[in-house]
Amino acid sequence: MKRHQLQALIGTLLLTGLLSAIPAVSNAQEVYPSRNIRMIVGYATGTGPDILARFISEAIKKASGKTVIVENKPGALTNIAAQAVASAKPDGYTVFITAGNSTFAANPWLFKSVPFDPIKDFTPVTSLIKTPFAFAVPVGSPINSVAELTRVLKAKGTKANYAYANSISLAASELYKHKTGVEAQGVGYKSIPDSHAALAAGDVDFFVSDLTFVLGPKPRAKILALTVAERSPVVPEIPSSKEAGLEGFDLGAWWGIWLPAGAPQNVVDTLADIVDAAVGAEESLKFFATLGNQPWKGVRGEALRQYTIDEMKKWGEAIKIAKVEPQ
Repeated sequence: MKRHQLQALIGTLLLTGLLSAIPAVSNAQEVYPSRNIRMIVGYATGTGPDILARFISEAIKKASGKTVIVENKPGALTNIAAQAVASAKPDGYTVFITAGNSTFAANPWLFKSVPFDPIKDFTPVTSLIKTPFAFAVPVGSPINSVAELTRVLKAKGTKANYAYANSISLAASELYKHKTGVEAQGVGYKSIPDSHAALAAGDVDFFVSDLTFVLGPKPRAKILALTVAERSPVVPEIPSSKEAGLEGFDLGAWWGIWLPAGAPQNVVDTLADIVDAAVGAEESLKFFATLGNQPWKGVRGEALRQYTIDEMKKWGEAIKIAKVEPQ
C-alpha cells in the first residue's frame, strides 16, 4: 500500500473512532431526566399517600417534561415497595416516596427482619411534608375525647379492638395501650381504606389514622386528638396528645423522597431541586393544608439520612415501651 493511501486509511479510521465516541460522550453528559420516571409508593390507590405521590409526580412532570408513572405496591407495611426500590438500578428513574417514620424508622423494629437496610440501601434525596396522625372513632360515636375512649375501652377489656394498616398506627395504638392500661386487640388490614371501612362498620372501636384520609367535607371518622405533642397549625382546632392527657406521646409521620443506593450526585441534586421547588410553591401549600399536612422542605441528602437515623432510635424506644412483638 502506498504511503498516501496508508495515511488516508489511518485518517479514516481515526475519524470513525472519533465519531463512534461522540454518542458515548453525549450519554455521559445526558441531562436528567431524559426519559419517563417510575415512582414507587407502598400504599393502595386512593389513600392519602397515593394522593401525595400523584401530586408530587405531576410537579416533577411539569418541571422536567417527563411522565412520572406512579406504581402502587401495598403490603407488609411498605416493605414490599421498599424492597422493589432497593433492588432497582440507581439511575434516578426509580423514585421512592414514602413515610420515612414507617418504612425506615419503625419497620425494622416491627418485623423480625426486613428485606432491605434502611440506611445502606437507599440514597436520601429530600424531605416533603410532616403529617400528624389522630385518634379516631366512628362518626356517630358518643365518644368525644381520648379520656372517654379510654374509659369505654377499659370497660370492654380484651373484647375491645382497634384497626391498623401501617406501622405508625400500630405503634401509636400500642403505646396508647401501654400508657392507659387499655387491653384492646389489634386487627391488621392491608390498606388504610380497609381499616376505615372496618371502623365505619363497627368492626373495631377505634384507630389511629393519618389526617389526609379523615379530613374532608364529609368526615370519614370523628377525630379525638392528634398523636403529636403540639397542635398542628393546619388543624389548630384538634387537641394535641399532651392536651388529651397522654404525656410523652409524640409520634407523627414525615415524608421524603429516596433513590436506590449509589445514585449519581448530579441526579440526586436535580431531583431535590425539582421537589423542593414544588413543595414551596403556593399551590402546594394550599394543597397540603387541605390534607392536614405541613410542608417540610429542604432536609436533603446527609441531613435526611441523619434525621432517619435519629428517628430509628426514637421509634425503637417507643416500640420497646409499647411492647410490640416483631411480626
